[in-house]
Amino acid sequence: MDEVDYALDIGAKLLELVRSCNKSVKGFRSRAREMPQMVQQLGLIPSLTFLLSKIDDKLLLPSIQYFVKGKGVGEKEKLCDEVEEEGYTSYLVVSFAWVKLKLNDIKFFDKCDFDESVDVVSYIKEDYISTLKTLKNDGNLLANIEGSVLNLSIELKKIVDGVYGGEGDRRSS
Repeated sequence: MDEVDYALDIGAKLLELVRSCNKSVKGFRSRAREMPQMVQQLGLIPSLTFLLSKIDDKLLLPSIQYFVKGKGVGEKEKLCDEVEEEGYTSYLVVSFAWVKLKLNDIKFFDKCDFDESVDVVSYIKEDYISTLKTLKNDGNLLANIEGSVLNLSIELKKIVDGVYGGEGDRRSS
């Protein structure tokens, strides 16, 4: 799968979410518009840590369930609100899943099922930080992943602008 295929998959999932909730993707669209420039100016790691600083912990698992694992979510209305209002959590999940895919470490998301006995959100954040450290310590790997995430973010921006742009960024009923 390349960046275009992945971006198209995410675009389809956003469209499905918009249809089921009758809401816009204004927040996600804002993140999609900001990310290419952030990666170019700041680099991948600062861009992703910025997103991490803004996420809503309660929506991390529902975002993974929906965008990465392709499952329905019990918190769909809250996920719809997040995609419409802020978009930080969903955009981080989409971007981080791409990084993990490029690192051939997508199996990590298999562990992201709901298990009340484990603090899954802390585990996800630990893995996130560990992955960023791995990238930081390997300049060649970081350059490769950074270029791929930049290409992905450009494709996501085009798809989200093309499909969800327009008056008020609101679906008509």
